[in-house]
Amino acid sequence: MGKKNTKAIGKGIAIVSIIVIAAIVAGLGYYFVTYHPTKKITINYYDDLAPSEAKAFDDVIIPQFEKEYPNISVHLTVESAGTMVSTIESLEKGNDVGSTVIAEDNMIIGELLYAGDLMNLSSYYSSIAPSSMIPSMIHLMNYEESVYHGIYFIPFRGNIPLVWYNKTTFSQLGITPPQNWSQLLQDAKVIYQKTGVKPVMFQGHGGASTSTELYQWMVQAGGNPFVFNDSGDIEAFAYLDNLSTYMNPNYIHGYWGSYKGLASGEYYILDYQWPYIYSTMKSEGLNVTNIGFYPGPAGPVNSDHLVGGDVLAIPKGATHIHALLTFVRYLLSYQVQRDIITILGEPAVNSKAYQNLPSNISALFKAEEQAFSSAFFREPVPWISEWNTIADHVFVQIVEDHAPMSEIPSILSSANQEMYNYLATNYNATVAHEYEQGMFKPLYG
Repeated sequence: MGKKNTKAIGKGIAIVSIIVIAAIVAGLGYYFVTYHPTKKITINYYDDLAPSEAKAFDDVIIPQFEKEYPNISVHLTVESAGTMVSTIESLEKGNDVGSTVIAEDNMIIGELLYAGDLMNLSSYYSSIAPSSMIPSMIHLMNYEESVYHGIYFIPFRGNIPLVWYNKTTFSQLGITPPQNWSQLLQDAKVIYQKTGVKPVMFQGHGGASTSTELYQWMVQAGGNPFVFNDSGDIEAFAYLDNLSTYMNPNYIHGYWGSYKGLASGEYYILDYQWPYIYSTMKSEGLNVTNIGFYPGPAGPVNSDHLVGGDVLAIPKGATHIHALLTFVRYLLSYQVQRDIITILGEPAVNSKAYQNLPSNISALFKAEEQAFSSAFFREPVPWISEWNTIADHVFVQIVEDHAPMSEIPSILSSANQEMYNYLATNYNATVAHEYEQGMFKPLYG
């Protein structure tokens, strides 16, 4: 399954919907509360976790579930997001899905969704998802139902990058965290003039790190990043070209793991980085008392923030569905969502998990909550890897190689044509036409 040439579908083609009677849904809710299987069941749980995260699951999160449900055991398999797609497709081909739940990157899940590899969870959603789900996550569910005529994945771990800054340097120079793009550019100039340090670190290494950051910049300028060449996209790249004057020389190596230079004074503004770095810096003995963070400056059109993170899904053809749904329900519970914050240092999707947090992390997650209030998602298109590649190339041409400002529109139009040609060749004319019409765009719900 998942062959792009044979399985590709247009956005307008509906996936068969399931109509659920309210009384049945209510009955399912009661069933999940009381469900305890009499025979031993093993759930195969796939997740893309760092070693420290996997340890938390093996030592805390999974044992808590197995204690509550002694006839259900959970086997954790750690795989990268891309490998997980191949694994699930292979299991489905061999009719060997079994009792499987996955936690997949929300920017990769589209490969499984468009291939028809995911189970429709619509009839179970109200019974497994907490009523305290963050509003922007509920909007995602509404979007799924309106476009795909079903719910095929549910938010699990949210993640929004923040802007980080050196509080000591800002205080010494009388600068406050910039609240808009104009102020960011001006403050970067002042810091450079007074310290001799180009202060801004950007994720310019290439790959998903760069394209993910670019996507947010283009949205804040009012653009549709997927098409590359609308007026907002052009404005965003022109701005970044200007800002690059004050980017730290090592920005071309910046990626999701860059943060140490902020504490050492190598740079003073870490322009969007994931919140995990806070607990990581503390664990490495770095001084975080002079590190500030906030959602970041507003763009000329909005201050919306890109949500990363992972979603939960059940592959089509899975067995022991009620055991799998019970596990999914547990992963979304207050208890696990609280562990995601306090143990993993990552944002949760259950709003109750943010209540009365320890003082040493409460400020960080208040910033995350604030960012979640104006959040959007990248639509889970199956061709995101190709878009990333083209976006990287554009970034190099405009920001790294400083193409003349007058050439930016034509460079972005060429990128649009390249993406269109790819879709027409590897998918079909319908998908390419929908792309050109701007039907693939930031997802607000």
